[in-house]
Amino acid sequence: MRLVRIARVACALLAAVVTGAGAATIERTLVVGKQERSYAVDVPARAAPPGGWPVVLVFHGGGGNAASVRTQSGMSELGAAEGFVAVYPQGSGGIAGKLKTWNGGTCCGWAMQHQVDETAFVAALLDDLPGVVAIDPKRVYATGISNGGMMAYQVACDLAGRVAAIAPVAGEMTMSASECRPTRPVAVLVIHGTADRNLPFDGGPGARALAVHEVRSVAAAIAFWRKHNRCAEAPATEQRGGVTRMRYPGCREGSDVELVAIAGGGHSWPGGERMARFLDPPSTAIDASAEIWRFFARH
Repeated sequence: MRLVRIARVACALLAAVVTGAGAATIERTLVVGKQERSYAVDVPARAAPPGGWPVVLVFHGGGGNAASVRTQSGMSELGAAEGFVAVYPQGSGGIAGKLKTWNGGTCCGWAMQHQVDETAFVAALLDDLPGVVAIDPKRVYATGISNGGMMAYQVACDLAGRVAAIAPVAGEMTMSASECRPTRPVAVLVIHGTADRNLPFDGGPGARALAVHEVRSVAAAIAFWRKHNRCAEAPATEQRGGVTRMRYPGCREGSDVELVAIAGGGHSWPGGERMARFLDPPSTAIDASAEIWRFFARH
């Protein structure tokens, strides 16, 4: 087993400022192995519930950073309203604190090239977090977009005992069925546009991918988790407008598997902010953050 050394850099509380979301932002820095890593925590401006705060890990996309996905998803504002802690892990590499990536196996950038151990970082973060804010360890969830969606899948595969549910947005499950070995059922919600040209819905090379590779299809990810969670083979399907919802019932330990497919949707966070003009405009068919929290709140 790899020994992970966690060093608190500077003092225990590096920064706490008031954000527009009505929450305190706490910045943390860790040393994992020999690499310095960081994350930010947005805590609602009220007393923690008796059992501690639910936690939503929000992984930024490739070329983004913690600050960009906070704006893109609006998850901190939602956390302040609904009562959960939003945690923004920071990827590696980049320039001037931006253009960070995650090692998703087949993507992306500096993190992939240097084979960064992302599982060790997330495990270290989850070890550190209870010393920062009162959390409910049974209500830890993970979401993320694109390269960050890959991370949400990776967390479910490698740290299933520490997360109750995940919700990848426009992401790819890069691990194969033989590589992903979750120790228990994990509830999974997948949100993906059918016209995604970065990580195509039906798989194959992504014409606009940050790291061009043979993308695994959304169907392959759903099939893996349906089988692992022992859900029914036939989904309950609902179609409204351009949104198709498929829910596989009867899963072990209440671990739902759901797909929200957005017809014509691109590579974006539906209902979120468009972070650059060259990026696909977010679909307005759903509010992905609200959908994600409704799903997480059930698990």
